[in-house]
Amino acid sequence: MMDISVVNRVAIGDIIRRSARRFPEKPSLIEDERILTFKELDEMCNRFANYLLDSDLVKGDKVATICGNSIEHAVVSYATAKAGMIWVPINPGVGLDEKTYILNETEPKLLIGDAAFIKRSFNELSKLCPFILFADEDSHGAGNTVQYVLEHQDQSEPDVHIEDRDVAQIMYTSGTTGNPKGVMISHLSVYISSLGNIIESGYKQNSVALAMMPMFHCAQHAMLTTSLHHGNTIVILKGFDPEVFMQTVEKHRVTGMLALPLMYRVLLDHPKRAQYDLSSLEKCMYAMAPMDKTTLERLIEAFDADFFLGTGQTEMYPATMMFKPEEQLRRFGSYWGESSLLVDTAIMDDNGSVVPDGEVGEIVHRGPTVMNGYFNKEEATEKSREFDWHHTGDLGYWDPDGQMVFVDRKKDMIKTGGENVASIKVEETLFLYPKVANASVAGLPHEHWIEAITAFVTPKPGESVTEREIIDHCAEHLGFFQVPKSVIFLQQLPATTTGKVKKNVLREEYKNHYLQAPSH
Repeated sequence: MMDISVVNRVAIGDIIRRSARRFPEKPSLIEDERILTFKELDEMCNRFANYLLDSDLVKGDKVATICGNSIEHAVVSYATAKAGMIWVPINPGVGLDEKTYILNETEPKLLIGDAAFIKRSFNELSKLCPFILFADEDSHGAGNTVQYVLEHQDQSEPDVHIEDRDVAQIMYTSGTTGNPKGVMISHLSVYISSLGNIIESGYKQNSVALAMMPMFHCAQHAMLTTSLHHGNTIVILKGFDPEVFMQTVEKHRVTGMLALPLMYRVLLDHPKRAQYDLSSLEKCMYAMAPMDKTTLERLIEAFDADFFLGTGQTEMYPATMMFKPEEQLRRFGSYWGESSLLVDTAIMDDNGSVVPDGEVGEIVHRGPTVMNGYFNKEEATEKSREFDWHHTGDLGYWDPDGQMVFVDRKKDMIKTGGENVASIKVEETLFLYPKVANASVAGLPHEHWIEAITAFVTPKPGESVTEREIIDHCAEHLGFFQVPKSVIFLQQLPATTTGKVKKNVLREEYKNHYLQAPSH
């Protein structure tokens, strides 16, 4: 009888092997002065996968990481898949309590971390997972680094039975409400997502991609896998430093990247931008938020590249929808564009009925990239699949041309004085003001308005701006009921490592703002 696992399986690790066969001597990953060919990457992944299998770990066991961006982090993620085990990436920036919660829930057999992220809490972490390796050179003793074990293992392809829907990753949501939920992602979802992204992104065979966003996040890891699947070279950065970014683009002739709108704004206004040759950039993807008209026009003029918005969520491996380059200057606002070629998308009311174009409802999806479910949370999984669609918690509508317009997160709609106000609409207006660097909008408790629209604003460096300026600006562009009742100025907005503003933190910290202040 035919072994489906070998003959026609879909497995993440096969991506690395196949690309190594096609492009053995081509650079796959570059980090600082290190260059790894596709052949070397495949061999490293095999060595670490064999190490896992030789260490009494078995298929289905979990391997957790607390790492920043690095070649080792990438190798561990793909080696874990080759071994048929489950990668559990943990955001290094979360507190020890959240790390503890994730480790307690998933019970990994091995934890791999950068010394900078795990040394301080090593004793606590070792009680949760007694088997710990360091991803970098710094170690507590001989033999406990990734590099050390790679030097003592066989590089042959691991022989592991893997099914398409086997869980390959458990990625935890941002946890902006309560404890984070572990999203179970299959080999099939990651594999087919990368194929869809190759087609949608328009990367060429000689494209050079930049991995600057966190690898533990599904968006960057999806783009990493996409590039490796296509045989593209990826340059790895630890994070976003504007000048390091520009130096890297110039040195390696980077053609494609993923960044947040705020990062693009920083680059536009950087005093040294003209000193660097950024002309190699061709495809610039942005995520987490739409781009305002003024910034987008300036970016396209400055970089002469295609800009496009990719959206998705951990529960549905990205990209799910794409606002394509040819649409960028044709329409403005909170556009998410059209569905990926892998996805069915509809707008649904609370009763499970699909609503006509132009009507606002919840954005729901179907497709092979939908998660297997939430880890150990069957009730939450079932709720996310009501009426046989995956529910995103996002509100939107189709415009007359079949383009999706995002309205707001269901939980972020502000109910004020009998009106529903989309916080993102007010945020877009705030970003139009030239003195604003970053902004967020939330509803805070108010005895008269129930929820009062409140703007949280970070001014641009060196700029002085008043509450009256902001409110007057909003009044010029918005309806009277959409104008903020108050403006709170902050040096920095609380955000996840991927740039998503933690509105729950703002709501909690300023919940008494109107109860303590004079009535607005």
